[in-house]
Amino acid sequence: MTATHSPLFPVTQWTLLVNGCRAQDPELRRRSLEELCRAYWYPLYVFARRQGVGCEDAEDLTQGFFHYLLEKNLFASASQDLGKLRTFLLTIFQRYIGDVRDRDRALKRGGGQTLISLDLREGEERYANEPADPLTPEALYDRSWAMALLAKSLQELGKAEGLAGREPHFKVLEPFLNASAVAEGSYETAARALGMNQEAVRKAVSRLRRKFRDALREQIAATLHEPDEHQVDEELMALRDALRG
Repeated sequence: MTATHSPLFPVTQWTLLVNGCRAQDPELRRRSLEELCRAYWYPLYVFARRQGVGCEDAEDLTQGFFHYLLEKNLFASASQDLGKLRTFLLTIFQRYIGDVRDRDRALKRGGGQTLISLDLREGEERYANEPADPLTPEALYDRSWAMALLAKSLQELGKAEGLAGREPHFKVLEPFLNASAVAEGSYETAARALGMNQEAVRKAVSRLRRKFRDALREQIAATLHEPDEHQVDEELMALRDALRG
């Protein structure tokens, strides 16, 4: 039976990734995993760090993990009940760490090769800014995952606004997407910068916030297998909880 998809979420990144890894073309599998690695290496890295792994070993574990996925082609053998990419990756990563420890192997499993170049300095700077309270590795992973989705949503929205010729407006209005950082007087500043009155700015901000919410829902849907609105709502709630810590 052919799977049906919500019109809002026709094909997800999760589905495309699995299909790409099931393809016979090894280069297509590699490109599929490269995209995944670029988007989600930090949540895995921070999970390893919070477990007490040193920064260089955590980098090796993360890099090696993606090589492990590529070598074993685990996505190709994934069951149809794929669920959440977030959960799938963490489950397999935990098993991978356990295998490395149990067999007393070197942490670096990539054979000296790298799938992509991980910015260890950036990773450590971000890790240094993580909450000092004792979040579990799993909770910190979820929080980092949520932050990655927010960043990707903002990036995609910025691209779309740029293609529509609204890049200057987007740059001025982007700070309003963070409600806690917006002071009432900012509307006056934005109005002067854009040559608009404050009411027009408020309406433009309202439209941009709706677009951002839509972009975030699309990014969340992209990490679910055959998502519907209810699944996206549940995942959105879970990630909001993760951000609250």
